[in-house]
Amino acid sequence: MSVSNINNIAIEGIASCVPSHEVNNYETKNNIYGDSLEGLIRATGVEKRRVFEHHSATTKDISVKAAEKLFKYGSFSKQDFGAIVFVTSSPDNIMPNNSTHVQYLMNFPKNIACFDINHACAGYPYGLWTSALIANNIQQKVLLLVGDTNSYFASPKDKATSILFGDAGTATIVAPKNNPNEWHFMFNTDGSNRESLIIPDFGFRNELTEKSLQYVKYEDGSQRRGIDMKMEGIDIFSYVVQTVPKIIDEFFDQVNIPKDAIDFFSFHQANAYMIKQLARKLKIDMKKIPISIGKYGNTSAASIPLNICSEMKNEIENKQCSTLIAGFGAGLATSVGIINFDHCFCPGVIDYCE
Repeated sequence: MSVSNINNIAIEGIASCVPSHEVNNYETKNNIYGDSLEGLIRATGVEKRRVFEHHSATTKDISVKAAEKLFKYGSFSKQDFGAIVFVTSSPDNIMPNNSTHVQYLMNFPKNIACFDINHACAGYPYGLWTSALIANNIQQKVLLLVGDTNSYFASPKDKATSILFGDAGTATIVAPKNNPNEWHFMFNTDGSNRESLIIPDFGFRNELTEKSLQYVKYEDGSQRRGIDMKMEGIDIFSYVVQTVPKIIDEFFDQVNIPKDAIDFFSFHQANAYMIKQLARKLKIDMKKIPISIGKYGNTSAASIPLNICSEMKNEIENKQCSTLIAGFGAGLATSVGIINFDHCFCPGVIDYCE
């Protein structure tokens, strides 16, 4: 698609929330991986993950917690908001959506638009693009909540996913604002490979049955249920390393902005090796690429804003900085954007206790 350009928009606040329970992959996964564990951790970069140990909270809970932190310590009035957008692939219920309950839980006015976007790895740029368009159109602020609780549907017995995924929720305040900085977005989708990363039995194509809850053993020794995430790691790796750099290079060509004009590159935290391969293909200095996957794991849609809150807090709070954001994965989908931070309020990463 063509690049979408948006003027006079700003991020006034951003916060993230993760479960307080930390899993050390070195200590918990020897029974699955054996002698290959240390090499796998070095390659993926996922030494530790934050997950809900008792599954007593949801994506909505931790995203609301992040939002409440912004409103408690930032100078924001709920009367100034015209919409709540919630991006997640792990909502509380299939119906109703998360955002309508957030309106009630956070005591927003009733004359507010609320809707969810079902997206995973590419979700944050999609949510930011949508929120920016809305904020510009109605000249009111938008609360963007983005998160996933991946541990709920990643089998602890699956070699492809059990070591990778964590849980996180985030909140971003998008506001109309007169400024010289222009945002740019571009998206790319290849739905032919959707089954490379999929939860097979949790919708209406394959309805939930008793069989969906039973573990099945596969040739590599992994065990998954129908309600668990299935990931073809080689397919995803090939897509990210071969296709995504071409999409990002095309994006830079269209916006006519040199890469060295970008202060930071916040990529989806899929795994450390993929990010390094992206940097090599794109000829980007690793010093400009903050990485946080070793602390939290792959948190899907939440990984980009979580990475910003974790690794860029001082920069976005204290100065202006241009940032390329890029999400890639489930769909298969890629989303790319160039945004700007200018003394943005950021309380960082908050712990959520079950």
